[in-house]
Amino acid sequence: MKVTCPHCKRRIHIGQSRKNVCACGKLLNYRHFLHEKIAYDVYLVDANILIYAFESSSVRRKYCQAILAMHAPSMSIATTRQIIEEVGSVIEQQLPEALLIYHVSTIPSDLTEIKTNFFKQPSIADLSLVQAAYEHPEVRGIITYDKDFARIATAGLVERKSSVKFWLGNAKQFVEKHRIRIKEVEEEG
Repeated sequence: MKVTCPHCKRRIHIGQSRKNVCACGKLLNYRHFLHEKIAYDVYLVDANILIYAFESSSVRRKYCQAILAMHAPSMSIATTRQIIEEVGSVIEQQLPEALLIYHVSTIPSDLTEIKTNFFKQPSIADLSLVQAAYEHPEVRGIITYDKDFARIATAGLVERKSSVKFWLGNAKQFVEKHRIRIKEVEEEG
């Protein structure tokens, strides 16, 4: 995370698990710059989670809805503005108010230049999730059904920038990991 030193006004990159000393010699406290943001863990959701949550014929619907309806004091769900634009305005109107939306203004060239030897290349929306994970240390993982996401977008990139083990999985794995109760949707008959 980049911060401004309150003593000399230099911009400096500080990390969670290291001694952060500015060029002016002042020791900077990592948690001081986060304020209350780090009080909970944030998990980013990909566009496919949002789509499946509102698609009536999807077998993954119950897991995706459980994630969006989750109310846990130590955990929050978020996405990026690029993901919201990708899913469209119909789904955007149905999203819960508790969903955090990160604004990723620019995606650095080292991310946009990621090339794989697979057919699928990362989209701007996928890269916005990785950039949000870079910029916000409270982000602990990404929930997605995109099987290539681990190879394309995260592949250790986020873990290299932070000291925390970064989680990547689908909605079912997330629900099982955190023991989230699923409300059974009554079928209309």
